[in-house]
Amino acid sequence: MWDRRARLDRVIDGDTIVVELDQGFGDEKHIEVRLFGVYAPEHDQPGGPETTAFVTAWFQTLPDLPWPFVVTTMRMKTVDREQTTFTRYVALVASLDGSRSLNADVTAFVEAQGYPRGIGGA
Repeated sequence: MWDRRARLDRVIDGDTIVVELDQGFGDEKHIEVRLFGVYAPEHDQPGGPETTAFVTAWFQTLPDLPWPFVVTTMRMKTVDREQTTFTRYVALVASLDGSRSLNADVTAFVEAQGYPRGIGGA
């Protein structure tokens, strides 16, 4: 697993975002991130737009810092590389101080609202 400080580029939907990672030494990289263990409703499902709005609002509550959160990419168990799904890296996203988890917060929101889980969800 790799931890990188990050900032939001854009929210795609309730379980996918695009971030800019701080690679260190002035090097930055944009990646698409699929939230690990999160199965949010798709855009055309009930709750899809609401979950996307929830994710957008989550980022707006973070402190106004150059790098306000941390992305931890998941390593595959069988090979020495980051886990991906389609073209997205699978990752955990947490506030910089570690007190909040986007993955857990989105899952709790979807369950509390009774929305259907997206592709792959049970």
